[in-house]
Amino acid sequence: MKCPCCGAEVQNGTAFCPSCGTNMNISGGVSQTRTAIPAQYKPISPWGYIGYSLLYSIPFIGLIFLIVFSFSGKNINRRNYARSFWCALLIVLIFFIIIFAIAYATGSMDELIGIFRDYYASI
Repeated sequence: MKCPCCGAEVQNGTAFCPSCGTNMNISGGVSQTRTAIPAQYKPISPWGYIGYSLLYSIPFIGLIFLIVFSFSGKNINRRNYARSFWCALLIVLIFFIIIFAIAYATGSMDELIGIFRDYYASI
């Protein structure tokens, strides 16, 4: 059997064309191809994720984009990635709060501040 979209040879009983991804189980021919995905569900490329991570890491401007993309419905994948970035920021914030609480409770806050001071002085 041949794929009605790309013409590749497909074995009988195969659900999707191995070449173009066309659904072969719809009676009446081609249903949807990979290019027929609605714009709001288009996947983000791996380089896109790296670019968004770099964008969100820019002080102030990145925060504005992060807020806008977290509530945008234009691309669901981008919105979900922005929301996951918020979750990662929350985890890091909780981690630092716990570290400073332990340092304060044990009386070693001056040592902790000294470590940060030495680190930033060496940069």
